[in-house]
Amino acid sequence: MTRRNKPRSAVDAFTMFTAGLRNAAVRPTIYGYEPMEKQEVFHRSDAKGKQYLGGNRSGKTVGGATESIWWLMGIHPFRDTPNPPIRGRCVSVDFLDGVEKIVRPEIARWAPTSALLGGNWDDAYDKELRTLYFANGSFLEFMSYDQQLSKFAGTSRHFIWFDEEPPKSIFNECRARLVDTGGSWWMTMTPVDGMTWTYDEVYVRASTDPNYLVVQTEMTDNKYLGQGEIEMFVSTLDPDEREARLKGKYIPMGGLIYKMFSAEKHIIPTVVGSAFWPGVKKDWFHFICMDHGFNNPTAWLFCAADKDGRVIVYDELYDHKIVVEKWAQILKRRVMDLQIEAEYIVGDPSIRNTDPIIGHSIQSEYAQHGVPIALGNNDVDAGINLVVQMLLNGRLFITRNCVNLIREFHKYRWQVWASTKAKDDRNVKETPHKKDDHALDALRYGVASRPLLEDKVAPEQGWRPPAATKPDLVDPYWVYAKQGEKEFSDANFSLGNEF
Repeated sequence: MTRRNKPRSAVDAFTMFTAGLRNAAVRPTIYGYEPMEKQEVFHRSDAKGKQYLGGNRSGKTVGGATESIWWLMGIHPFRDTPNPPIRGRCVSVDFLDGVEKIVRPEIARWAPTSALLGGNWDDAYDKELRTLYFANGSFLEFMSYDQQLSKFAGTSRHFIWFDEEPPKSIFNECRARLVDTGGSWWMTMTPVDGMTWTYDEVYVRASTDPNYLVVQTEMTDNKYLGQGEIEMFVSTLDPDEREARLKGKYIPMGGLIYKMFSAEKHIIPTVVGSAFWPGVKKDWFHFICMDHGFNNPTAWLFCAADKDGRVIVYDELYDHKIVVEKWAQILKRRVMDLQIEAEYIVGDPSIRNTDPIIGHSIQSEYAQHGVPIALGNNDVDAGINLVVQMLLNGRLFITRNCVNLIREFHKYRWQVWASTKAKDDRNVKETPHKKDDHALDALRYGVASRPLLEDKVAPEQGWRPPAATKPDLVDPYWVYAKQGEKEFSDANFSLGNEF
């Protein structure tokens, strides 16, 4: 380790002593730390995994650094932590901009020199190992996301602090270091990359798993920032990026496709079993739409349309790695439980493709098991426009139990360019991001299978569909399924009696 210069005389010693007093006066250590409201919520939680979401300059990195120091020193004021010595790890985006410019200076800001090995940073910090040692035997190692995955293996740790969002592989490898100590991790981040893996596996999970905590703070929560400076900064950002950088919110990078989708306007109470919500009538026009997958999920949506063209999606099936024969059984059982007569099923047009090995298609296999499926229209732009039109005109509703469809509505976004330079130099992409879109693809096929009715005045907020008779199905967009040379007749699509 590098040793600091020792005083050569009493004058030098006095000069160094007074300099230390001045530094202590202008630079508060952990003993002078007064957490803001959201920081205190973060510190008080004893959840095994904590995510501190914040806008830029909202105090999240300070929260992560001070939490680390309390653990390392064994002086946490809000919760029980293991007794020192503590083995800690801090991981950031890279060594130059993440570790050297952000997290290491933040640790140096709050760590009292009296707590460090040798009583000073020069003695305590091993530059080669990038590890800070404390007088009580604790240490904090600094690592970065651009290191090889194998570097994150090895011995156990008591805690791990991720500053900004880690790659999932590094996150998993680091968490494995906590197993034998029953350790904790925390993640301080601004979700500028949008709805990545942390959205589902940390943010959403925290709503049901007591081992996870999410604290969300905004730039304006930082009482040390001026309102004028904040407004000047956010004025240069587009609306989506503003939500992430100002409020610490997950936003779909590239732009949310169905921005008009609203829980208040489009989600209605759940249909339970065969007891339909009072607004849904069994004598409406019921139909089913599907998107096929195996490694990816297969999605089935159960829909009902009234005479004015309003559609309610009232049930769903959504799972993966299920073979066609099993799906046919599950589908028939669900139709029986719902006590409906589905007029037709419309689905993914790719199911007509013949497998060169088995010699037949998914479509014909379903037909063999008593589930004839018409082929949907796969014009993506047209389908999206139809869904948008129905949402805007108050003609599409989803019941609360369709959790996967609702989840996809909130995440469905346009593709983005791979690099920031390409994003800055080119027009935005107009192709949907092909992820988490299985239920929405099924919905597109279903919406495109309905006749286009003349637009009427959008119903008032709070509208609930009246009783209605089955509408005439006029010029649907599907292409009738084929099995060999045989075409299915219209009668093949009346499923209620067969099921």
